[in-house]
Amino acid sequence: MPEEIDMPVPDRDKLLDLARRWRESGKSARVFAQEQSTTPWVLYYWRQQLTAHDRPRRRRRTGRVRLAPLHVVATGDAGGDVEILLVSGDRVRLSAAVSPETLRGVVEVLRARC
Repeated sequence: MPEEIDMPVPDRDKLLDLARRWRESGKSARVFAQEQSTTPWVLYYWRQQLTAHDRPRRRRRTGRVRLAPLHVVATGDAGGDVEILLVSGDRVRLSAAVSPETLRGVVEVLRARC
């Protein structure tokens, strides 16, 4: 992938717009470039930048874990069971006898979904 050119934002936006108009025109790079007093190579480069610009950014996963605030509430009827209340309002209840591996698996699934 070519290195991105560092230029003022108005110039960059202008060239990205040029690439959009070329893409929508259906014309060849040579013909469109002649009409716009530029070169086909400029169009090719900015078409590639436009594709990268329009692509939705993916969130990078880091090794760090973000935890939600936790409130420990002791109730007499829980019997030592674990209840996880999600931001969505959903509840996950686990028996007090749940193995650490099972609890770890549940947390991993919840983490992947959130």
